[in-house]
Amino acid sequence: MKKILLLALPLLAIVLASCGQSGKSVSGTVSGANNLQVALEQIYFDRNSNVALGKAACDAAGKFEIKSEKALEEGLYRLSIGAKKVYFILDGKESGVDISGDLATIDRMEMTVTGSETFQCYVNIVQELIKTPAQTTDAAKAAVQKGCTPLMRAFLSTQLYAQNPPLFMDEFKKYRTELKEAMPGSKYASTYENIINQLEQQIAAQAGAGAPAEEAGPVQVGMSAPEISLPDPKGKVRSLSSLKGKVVLLDFWASWCGPCRRANPHVVEMYKKYKSRGFEVFSVSLDRPDGKDKWIQAIQQDGLVWDNHVSDLKFWDSAPAATYGVRSIPRTFLISREGKIVAVNPRDNLEEQLSKNL
Repeated sequence: MKKILLLALPLLAIVLASCGQSGKSVSGTVSGANNLQVALEQIYFDRNSNVALGKAACDAAGKFEIKSEKALEEGLYRLSIGAKKVYFILDGKESGVDISGDLATIDRMEMTVTGSETFQCYVNIVQELIKTPAQTTDAAKAAVQKGCTPLMRAFLSTQLYAQNPPLFMDEFKKYRTELKEAMPGSKYASTYENIINQLEQQIAAQAGAGAPAEEAGPVQVGMSAPEISLPDPKGKVRSLSSLKGKVVLLDFWASWCGPCRRANPHVVEMYKKYKSRGFEVFSVSLDRPDGKDKWIQAIQQDGLVWDNHVSDLKFWDSAPAATYGVRSIPRTFLISREGKIVAVNPRDNLEEQLSKNL
């Protein structure tokens, strides 16, 4: 299941488009990016077959142009501007695209793009999600349905349905069929189909084992909690085992995860109420490699006052997430004073579990 969620690309993406001879380049002006290197890649849902298409350097004014040897076909792409990575979709119909914006905010869609109605469609969807995150299943479905192309809808589904895939299987299947019909024989259709097929098999296997899909995983109640040792925001290595003797809530979250941020106030409330009785929180962030500042900012904004905040900043490639079988976040594990797992995902009954184990 983790492999499936590794395919979920960052939500804040760009949609560009091009075709023919004039569609072989992506150009732009990005203030604050003077003299930075820019690279263009074509990427796929499996993230294992990326193809480098070209590089360029921004001039003193932040201007760049990357010319590809072949026309940029319909597909998923990634533009790296220095440390910033911007994901986008080409629909293959526009004659050319030029972007402009500021390096500090370009990954939040705060930019201007000329030459692509497809881009404008995607901008509208993303900006709406930034202002009002999809908080319900119906809202997530509605957001995906606004996608202007089958590939865009499939792309959005990997992002918005990743937190609880079993709830969206009908939608995944619908977009699988739609993409196969729109892009028959393409690698996008085949890799997306593979994702859904794997997901169906894993859900069926979990159901056959009698475990709810959300709760299934390698770390279960009664097991010893595997060790986690990672740096905190200041670089100090903090270990889960150092908290043995306390009741610990191991909390997998990320600054970009809306449900995590909405769950944080309750965790803060429980921490303040039960800290004096030996309750601690050990937070593991699944923020992206370039997301350290956002991670630190989220800790401050949400008032997460405990000391144990750690991350390897590897997004879904996080080593502790793999160890604990974390396929969606927020995901929590309550650990006893003896270091044993006593509850998995105690969301609605956290206080009850704390009262029982403190």
